Amino acid sequence: MTGFVGGHLDAQSVDSCAAQLHHEDWYESESFDKDGIGLSVLHHGEKDPNGCTTWEDDGRAGLIFGVITNLDDLGLSVDDLFEHVLDDPEALLPDVDGTFLVVAIDGDAERVVIASDKLGTRQCFYIDGEPFAFGTEVGVLTSLLDDPQIDEQSVSDLMMIGEVWGDRTLVEGINFLPSGSVLEYDGTNAPEVTQYWKHTFVQSPDDSYLDDLVDAYQKAIADMAATVDGDIGLFLSGGLDSRSLSAALRQNREFTTFTYDSNPAHGRNLEHAKSIADVLGVENERVLISAEQLVDRLDESVQLTSGMLGLTTFLNLSSVFDIDHMPNVLMEAAGQGELLGEGMSRPAIELSGSPETALYRAKHFTDIDTARRLLETDFDPMTSFREEVRKAGQPDKYSSAMDCYFLNYYPRFTYASNPIPESQAGVRVPYANRKFLEAVTRLPLSDRIGAIPFTNGSIPAGTSFPKLELVRRLDAGLEDIPYERTRVPPERPLWQHAAGFVASTGFDQVREKVVGDIYAHGGRSLLGTWYRENRRFRERVDELLDAAAKRPYFDADEIHRIQREELTGVAEHMSTISGIVTGELWLQKYVDRKEERPETEIPVQSTEDSTPTA
Repeated sequence: MTGFVGGHLDAQSVDSCAAQLHHEDWYESESFDKDGIGLSVLHHGEKDPNGCTTWEDDGRAGLIFGVITNLDDLGLSVDDLFEHVLDDPEALLPDVDGTFLVVAIDGDAERVVIASDKLGTRQCFYIDGEPFAFGTEVGVLTSLLDDPQIDEQSVSDLMMIGEVWGDRTLVEGINFLPSGSVLEYDGTNAPEVTQYWKHTFVQSPDDSYLDDLVDAYQKAIADMAATVDGDIGLFLSGGLDSRSLSAALRQNREFTTFTYDSNPAHGRNLEHAKSIADVLGVENERVLISAEQLVDRLDESVQLTSGMLGLTTFLNLSSVFDIDHMPNVLMEAAGQGELLGEGMSRPAIELSGSPETALYRAKHFTDIDTARRLLETDFDPMTSFREEVRKAGQPDKYSSAMDCYFLNYYPRFTYASNPIPESQAGVRVPYANRKFLEAVTRLPLSDRIGAIPFTNGSIPAGTSFPKLELVRRLDAGLEDIPYERTRVPPERPLWQHAAGFVASTGFDQVREKVVGDIYAHGGRSLLGTWYRENRRFRERVDELLDAAAKRPYFDADEIHRIQREELTGVAEHMSTISGIVTGELWLQKYVDRKEERPETEIPVQSTEDSTPTA
């Protein structure tokens, strides 16, 4: 993908690492070597000229990987930005909006500063030890370790939660830089990470927060659209999130929309998306997805996501490799629904005795009993939830659960799949905006998505009030087009959407607890259908499941049990299987096969002077 790598390495070593990043023919590259601190970046060049900004000044250099939308509002030049980041990053960064990673290096001071945006829309990883190195792909950093070890708790997270939480990766000693954080390294001590942005969750007593939310939403999208020098694309469904984004974006720019043939295939999703596009006067193209396509792009997708997302998460996104006329930039709507009251539901909070239980209710791919049977480890699968709650330091159950959700769900799940589309076009996420985040975090618990009565919170009530209200207040003529999930237009009251969701989805399908938005009729996942009906896909999955069953941290009998039940249709296990197979594929490539790769000496810069050492 477009990305970067750097660290306390000489130029040859940085170039060697950069060569391992995903690469496309049109990518352009830039490299810097400042007194033993190296940095190399791959970017889209003329395809997205504003998507990466580099800076150089005497013994210093840096880059904005992504875009900052409010430098002019802050009265700052690019030079000013890097001066502030190197001098006092925590004083400046809370006011900076955009979708970015900022990297600044000062060779004379042996200083490195890396900052992530407020939602962690772009991922950066670093070696917490020797040699100090950082980059956008874990696999590249793994090549710098003599004996990389598998982080078994991360494997557990991937299988049960659906992503890896906290600062872990699949390899011990390679850490994730959290959202709203700044890493500082001075060449002598271990890298220090500080959280410069802390979400607060003081609930609004009424719906007055919606005025600020709608205003901030429109301004954030207008600011982000202004960063695009070229044509824009947007994945459009029959849902509410992409509908709202497209309505707000249309006030500023023309664009092309793409609609996945799913939810289910050949269903009403295509029809509703076409109606939305027609009202807005934009082009709508149908995007096909298939088992063959996924198998063809599986290795690339797993590399780009560093093995830490299951198949269910990036199934649709594998189609970006086959879009004939890819726009310069894709605008990202994912995550909006969760920011507007879905994801962390009202029942998840109200029916849970602790924040970690609320997090489990809101976010898991595999039920806890199945996870415990599958794992042969000393720790409980709930460990990451508990650790994150301890670190949160929030005053109550609601704030603790919400803080952990914001700090993990968005950077480690929703936006962790963005490297796949980012490999083919520039990507913009408009939601990492201070005023918008301050508005959505005031959302009261009563406005979060509820549940159908007498279902113990297991059947959601269709959607949340803020999602409906945003479509209404944008007043773009889209409020009378039915919402795909409920078959009821947004102009109708919330209770009708709850009834419509039950009627259209069916109790049986909901009880299957199929995770994600890829459904076939009858509650079975599309991946499950492919597994049973497509021989090539099944053989690839089985090969990886059989290999995973030999790992010491998995119970082989349990893996083969869910494998048989999925194949025979007895039960739906593809959410569990998807995390097992992607993790296994990545570990085979970057951990197991490390010794099989050609031996290359990677010199590491000494902390005493700039002389390379083997």
